[in-house]
Amino acid sequence: MSCNIVENVKVSNKIDKVINICYSSDKNYAKYLALSIASILTSKSPKDKFCFYILDGGILEADKQKILNLKNIADFEIKFIKVDNKNFENCPLENTTQLTLASYYRLLIPDFIPEVDKIIYLDCDIQIKSSLKDLFSIDINDYYFAAVEDIAGEVNAKRLKLEKYFNSGVLLLNLTKFREINFTSNVFPWIDEHRDILRFHDQDVLNIYFADKIKFIDKKWNMQGNLLSKSFKQNIKDANVVHYVSSEKRDFVFMALPIAMKTDYKIEFSRLYIGRICKFIIQWFFRIRNKDEYQKQITLLGFDFYIDRKKK
Repeated sequence: MSCNIVENVKVSNKIDKVINICYSSDKNYAKYLALSIASILTSKSPKDKFCFYILDGGILEADKQKILNLKNIADFEIKFIKVDNKNFENCPLENTTQLTLASYYRLLIPDFIPEVDKIIYLDCDIQIKSSLKDLFSIDINDYYFAAVEDIAGEVNAKRLKLEKYFNSGVLLLNLTKFREINFTSNVFPWIDEHRDILRFHDQDVLNIYFADKIKFIDKKWNMQGNLLSKSFKQNIKDANVVHYVSSEKRDFVFMALPIAMKTDYKIEFSRLYIGRICKFIIQWFFRIRNKDEYQKQITLLGFDFYIDRKKK
């Protein structure tokens, strides 16, 4: 299987049992993109074959080469698809410091990748711990996509008056059905009309737009959380896909250091790992945060204490 970087060239989708995977990234997330791909390659089954489609919002050539060098772990095909941010300049990004316009790229996957009918979309802050064959094989012929309920699904479903609310970091997409309704032509006018309610941006867009046309799947395919949560640390032992949803992306490096050392970002990841260790130590001595809407959690020398929060 060829491992060359391919730009704006149709990549064959006729390879037997190929698993199509899509990411979107800019230069700031390129290292996490590499780590996520490396986790796929180290967890694959012997017969798994991959074609990666990278929606490129400004990844540097040096980073592309580092990603290509992951072929030292296992072979794959890859295609970098250049994205013009002008297509997304009217998309709202209010109330966030984590997201960039790259988060909206997934809305145009049916157009960006016309040769593919079924694909897995993954955020860059995701660690794969098993073969993705079972996920890719899920039957979604009657659905637009399959997804896992969001960690705050109940709250967000109530906010948007939905029955359930999913997390868009892991999606199994039926691109054929997207094209049947001309989704990519209609979604941006729809965003303009509903921008005032889009708190979580493209994720809200997909949840509202498709509502009851989503197949919800087991949380093992998108176990969300951060390392401050004891339940999350317990749950990821049995998860196939781990999603580090907080702004602390060093959690990903901390939990996947052996894989990180197989990439060309060894030095950078080592620094991030050391920085995370230092932060853990500080948090062990003293930390105060909101446990939920009713309590604050204070950690002192490794012990947790709770006090009632004042209601507004």
